[in-house]
Amino acid sequence: MIIYIISDEKKGHLSQTRGLASALLERAMQKAPNAPHAVHEISIVGKSWFSKLFYKGKDLDLPRPDLILCAGHSTHLAALSLSRHLRCPRIVCMKPSLPLRMFDLCILPRHDMPEGKQPADNVFLTNGAINNIKPQPEVEKTETLILIGGPSKEFDWDAEHVLNQLTTIVRHCSNNIVLTTSRRTPKDFVQEVTDACPSVRVEPVDQTGPTWVADHLACAREVWVTQDSVSMVYEALSSGAPVAVIEMPRKNSKKKDKVSRVTRGLNMLTAEEAVCTFTTWAQKHRIPHNATLLNEAGRAADYILQKFPHLIP
Repeated sequence: MIIYIISDEKKGHLSQTRGLASALLERAMQKAPNAPHAVHEISIVGKSWFSKLFYKGKDLDLPRPDLILCAGHSTHLAALSLSRHLRCPRIVCMKPSLPLRMFDLCILPRHDMPEGKQPADNVFLTNGAINNIKPQPEVEKTETLILIGGPSKEFDWDAEHVLNQLTTIVRHCSNNIVLTTSRRTPKDFVQEVTDACPSVRVEPVDQTGPTWVADHLACAREVWVTQDSVSMVYEALSSGAPVAVIEMPRKNSKKKDKVSRVTRGLNMLTAEEAVCTFTTWAQKHRIPHNATLLNEAGRAADYILQKFPHLIP
């Protein structure tokens, strides 16, 4: 199976398409071990709207694809144009800005689907965005991993509120604790958490490499994630570790009755006891582990091969 990924080079979008492509190739190699299998990433960064609208890949010297994947609004036109020219299915790993019917399959997080509405035939719902995190059962689990986000469209940043929760977590934790920040974390928080929790090993995001989170999820006995970082919650669940949420104050919204996609997704996970909040954890000082393991890349890959059986002769 030959797969093209149309890329905007954004980390989150590549995590989705690479995770799905990896799961597809894994299955393709099992079913057709002697056939050619490869993934090729095609960047459209710098291309104009017009060039993407009529993109035919004339600049490429690659084998003809069986499937084209894309994620990110800026990739849609190029993926549609190239797939029409090469006559292969196009799959988008997000809710597209274009009509759903323009894609052969749309892989959507279930919190993007309005409540009560049934998905169309070309829509496959996942628990959160697909990612490329896999359980590593052979790795010894020795750490409590803490992933800190920052202010967002929905959540305010309250350093004191976050630090109060962290100090309580540290007091009741016997594991080695490793904490990292994100691009949105205020710069002074690193010093604040170092002063408040000297036993915690703090590794700021600008001192970590591209595989840091995946490497530490592999050896995490449990994971804490701030409430704003929902994508990291899904990645943590994909690692197989018990996951809990550090609470953050929600911004005042004029639309008080409207629940955002972020909140809806997190509410679903909490209701299903896939994750627990700090408030729930504080009652017994343990994270319930109900064996929730997300393998959305694998689940989506199985569906794709069922829907498009010609992809593997």
